[in-house]
Amino acid sequence: MSGPKPIYPISLTEAEVKSLREVARAHKTGQSMAVRAWILLYANEHPEWSNQQIAQALATTDRNVRKWRGRWASTHSIADAPRSGAPRRFSPCSACASDSHRLQFATTEPSATGPLEAPSYCKTGGSHGEGAFSFQQNCRTLVKS
Repeated sequence: MSGPKPIYPISLTEAEVKSLREVARAHKTGQSMAVRAWILLYANEHPEWSNQQIAQALATTDRNVRKWRGRWASTHSIADAPRSGAPRRFSPCSACASDSHRLQFATTEPSATGPLEAPSYCKTGGSHGEGAFSFQQNCRTLVKS
């Protein structure tokens, strides 16, 4: 498969190759990180390959290959870039705790004549023990509707 020559040639040191192979083969590595590592390893091992050939070998897109070749050329990192926007005010754990408190309050005092009346299976839930997931999943739609 022919294609344009890659804009960012990749040449890795032995230490970089070793660390990228460890990341790519580790069982605990996320799939996105492993694919990024394999992109760089293939680009280093086969400098004559186009982005399309690397993408086909890894079952990804040539856009993904271009992105991570360029990111490696500028930062020498396969980590995600920082997100734009304001930082979070609350951690996901505190938001979850806030949601469960609101759900418990909403289901312990349901209105008798309203569209948000909780069904019987929600009235028994509320603890973080067994069945807490179904409680939160079923009542969240009632509270937020």
